Amino acid sequence: MKKIAVLISNIGTGTNLQAIIDGVKSGQITASIVAVISDTPDAKGLERAKKYKLPIEVVSKKENLLPLLKKLDPDYVCLAGWKQIILDSVIDAFPNRILNTHPGLIPDSMDGVVKNPDETEALWNKGKMTDKAVRNFLETKATYAGCTNHFLSLEFDFGPVLGRCFEKIKKGDTIESLYKRLKVKENKLYVDVLAKLVLSKTVMVIDGGGRGAALVDKYAQSKKVSRILVVPGNDLMQVNTKKPVITYQNLKTTSIPEILKICQKEKVDLVDVAQDNAVEAGLVDRLAEIGINVFGPTRKAGQIEWDKAWARKFMVKYQIPTPKFHAFNSTKEGIDFVKKYPDSKWFVKASGLAEGKGAIPASTINEAITAIEQMQKFGKSGETYLLEEWLIGEEFSAFALSDGKEFKMVGFAQDHKRVNDGDQGENTGGMGCVSNPLIIDKNIRKQTENIFIKVIDGLKEEGRPYKGVLYLGGIVVEGKVFIIEFNARWGDPEAEAVLPSIQNNLFDLANTINLGGLKKLKIRIDKKVRVVIAATAKGYPVDYKSVRGKKVLGIDKVKETGVKIYGSGIKKVDSGYTVNGGRVLYIVGEGKNVIEARERAYKAMRLISIEGNNLHYRTDIGWRDLERIKR
Repeated sequence: MKKIAVLISNIGTGTNLQAIIDGVKSGQITASIVAVISDTPDAKGLERAKKYKLPIEVVSKKENLLPLLKKLDPDYVCLAGWKQIILDSVIDAFPNRILNTHPGLIPDSMDGVVKNPDETEALWNKGKMTDKAVRNFLETKATYAGCTNHFLSLEFDFGPVLGRCFEKIKKGDTIESLYKRLKVKENKLYVDVLAKLVLSKTVMVIDGGGRGAALVDKYAQSKKVSRILVVPGNDLMQVNTKKPVITYQNLKTTSIPEILKICQKEKVDLVDVAQDNAVEAGLVDRLAEIGINVFGPTRKAGQIEWDKAWARKFMVKYQIPTPKFHAFNSTKEGIDFVKKYPDSKWFVKASGLAEGKGAIPASTINEAITAIEQMQKFGKSGETYLLEEWLIGEEFSAFALSDGKEFKMVGFAQDHKRVNDGDQGENTGGMGCVSNPLIIDKNIRKQTENIFIKVIDGLKEEGRPYKGVLYLGGIVVEGKVFIIEFNARWGDPEAEAVLPSIQNNLFDLANTINLGGLKKLKIRIDKKVRVVIAATAKGYPVDYKSVRGKKVLGIDKVKETGVKIYGSGIKKVDSGYTVNGGRVLYIVGEGKNVIEARERAYKAMRLISIEGNNLHYRTDIGWRDLERIKR
């Protein structure tokens, strides 16, 4: 619960203090009053404080205020008739945390103007105390009086405006009659402003798997966030926090009307759209249209992921290194083409979203024809498909945050896509990853940064500025970086490794990006190495239906080790958990190097089992880095 300190003096009768006390007692202000501080012992407000048994402090010297406030450590300091000069050191120590009510209508900027309800120019009354300010409303024949609740700033009688109220001036009004009516609105304004300020924030995450679980964990670490809603979420989202986590597992990430209603009803402060289908469906656009604060790219900006044919043409236009490619709209066209090049190797890719399974390697002409025929199983996503040059090299992924103009890189990872050890078997959504991988040297980092510059500037040039997380999937071929793909969100399982490395408050970070303030923001990244291992149902990704409903054991044991565990395809049944998808959960080990991180991750993974010996995981996550260390 937030803490409030109220500063009073012997001027006035303490009505603002009483309004704040009543607001707290009624529950409108979800905070506690840690002290009523007066600059004199004869303040009338002290009698009110005693009546409600509130802690009282008397500070006669202005130099003694800051030490006391630091000791009390309130979230907000409310000036309610305080007549001492507030020292600059106090304002510096509590930036945007000291509230004041000014008997005039402060504009939003120093050269700004406030309009009365009748469109006449409102009076600022800068430098005037209460009686003189009210007299000025009358003497200038203003149509309205008013007051402003604002944060204190170093500029006298100015600061960020939190709220204003107006009172119509009546014929025959005196200072006393006008101020009596205005005072009622001033008291209510103070309570309304405080109620909004102290109200802890609600975040909604749009995702259902391990990536969403990692986001829930990160947002829950913010003191500003009190609860998290997740669409659809999973039953292991709560595991890493004591804060309420509410899931809507009956909804899809594309259930836009339902999501909008929930956001309005629950007064959601921030929506993090972390799932590709939701970006393609335009969820970010729809949320923004109704005034909901949303973190993520618009549908047009996100086309760089959900339309691979468009993305490749974009890369060619802006000279972003890409493998040679050919786009087709029919099965026959593609088959006729590959027959002309019988010795070539290809990656056959659905142009649309395919849950990470739409890229099929084909090393022979027969494999290429089979892969082309398989595009039909992806439905609309496979109506257009690509034949891409098969590049031989080492893959990695990089992540950057962008506010549409600027970007800052936040991490690298190396995913392991194939289902079995040694990169054998079917392509999956990801069996595990390492962050930060040893492949990333100064040369690779510099090339990656230059690519991000071209992408962010190019999208801005195209009229689709990119805000949110941008994922770069790259491959290093003889020292040069080529682009495999871009994703318009965090990767999965890369998010589980990269997000914990970011030391900034994620709630503040997302809001800063939304406001376009990324350039001046310092991103703090720790130096730990993290290894993520996916626990999957045996048979994944081909056929694991028989494993659904089987018990997942060992989760409580993993929690006791302190190693992070993120749920994905998992369901809570009675007091235990059962399999509800192919990728069941993720274990995240961290350490000073890949050896230490792997050891912790695999030690924890050995505590997990699925009923009937139905657990599968790769035992060689991070093998490339281990080989580099040996060399």
